[in-house]
Amino acid sequence: MGFKLQYLCAAALFLCLMKAVNIRAQCTQPSFESRNVDLSGSYLTTQSFPDGSTVMFECMIGHKPVNSKASQSVTCRGDQWTSLELNCIRKSCGSPPDFQNGKYEGTGVLFGDKMTAVCNKGYMLAGQMKDRWCRDDGWDGRDPVCEVVKCEAPPTIENGQLDEVPRDSYDYSEVVSYKCNRGLSLIGSSTLNCSEDGTFKPDPPKCLDGCPNPDIPHATRIGGKSPPYKLGNFIDYKCAVGYTMIGDYHIVCSPQGWKPDPPKCIGPCSLPVFGGYVTLTEEFRSQKSFPHGSKVTFDCIRGHKPVDSTVSKSVTCEETKWTELLLTCKGKYCH
Repeated sequence: MGFKLQYLCAAALFLCLMKAVNIRAQCTQPSFESRNVDLSGSYLTTQSFPDGSTVMFECMIGHKPVNSKASQSVTCRGDQWTSLELNCIRKSCGSPPDFQNGKYEGTGVLFGDKMTAVCNKGYMLAGQMKDRWCRDDGWDGRDPVCEVVKCEAPPTIENGQLDEVPRDSYDYSEVVSYKCNRGLSLIGSSTLNCSEDGTFKPDPPKCLDGCPNPDIPHATRIGGKSPPYKLGNFIDYKCAVGYTMIGDYHIVCSPQGWKPDPPKCIGPCSLPVFGGYVTLTEEFRSQKSFPHGSKVTFDCIRGHKPVDSTVSKSVTCEETKWTELLLTCKGKYCH
């Protein structure tokens, strides 16, 4: 009776040990994300695999094996998976096909990369689709089409006309020419070009019996006649007190307009004020305004010294505004 009991106890212990071994001898779902692989579909819903199980892997979408002969399976040994030989890299779509009057710009030709169609100057993309993505089966979308930019009929001008019968549309870079009625002068450019934005440039000319009256703020006519101005007429100008003239005071009416261009009268700068513990040098403090081109200097206020002694201490008045002051100062240190 004692021997039989011992036998039963030993058998029960053996069964418990075998059951424990069976419980431990299994693997969890394998993952090899760094290799760009996925479990084959039939294994995706299984969370644990008994010892000896073999599962298959495949490349992720848009990827292909580095070595087509590498094994795509792993096997559960105890509670560990064997090494996976399969390793995958992004597929290449190759360079997208060339297209007329444009080119592709982008960062690469591998899965997930984007290429953008860019038309040459004077051409525009037909439709809205300009980006193409490298997909699993190649480049998506369609080959782009770049159509030549077109301009509508050029503008008409008063007292003048085109040298030819106008058309409804013109292609990029086509040129039109204007002429004035007899006895009038063409002011501006006689030729216009169909530009890349679909408009004619420059602005159309004017047909005048001379030149327009110049509008120069803060200037006074001191020579020449009053308007209207015929070809060959001239005007002399001077600026109001406190204003500086930029340009030539003497202009002449020519077939191309005023030559040289009418001058400008530039106002003065007010007293300059800057932070950074700086002050105007003594010689400039009594002035209230400074004409265009004036230069003034600054020093550090008492008890301060320059942060950088090599920088300029002066500023210049340029068309009512002062240039930047580089000088900055800091408090002196007493040992």
